[in-house]
Amino acid sequence: EVILSDFATLKGDTESSEALSAQSYSDFMAESNKDQAVKSRKVDLSNMDKVAAESKLRDDTTDLKFAQDKILSAERYYEKLKPQCLDQGMSFDDRTKARGDEIQSLKEALRILEGEDIA
Repeated sequence: EVILSDFATLKGDTESSEALSAQSYSDFMAESNKDQAVKSRKVDLSNMDKVAAESKLRDDTTDLKFAQDKILSAERYYEKLKPQCLDQGMSFDDRTKARGDEIQSLKEALRILEGEDIA
């Protein structure tokens, strides 16, 4: 009778322990599956973000190259125009005198063409 009682107690303890372990395993597997699904979703979202970032990088790189080409073109044009805009070494008085001389010679040429006497 004692052995039967001990066996029944051991069987009850073992069954409750197995039930508790099964419940613990079931909870663990549910949590693990949920965690795996969440992490899988994070990986998918991260991959989509990576693809979007790479696409934006390609677009931005293309835009940068286009802008650099425009800047280079503008700089070349500036260097081409720069000598035309810089002072040619004549002062304002020299340019005024040269302009006056040129106007005088043009007036003289006009008088010759109109047939007036040069004297």
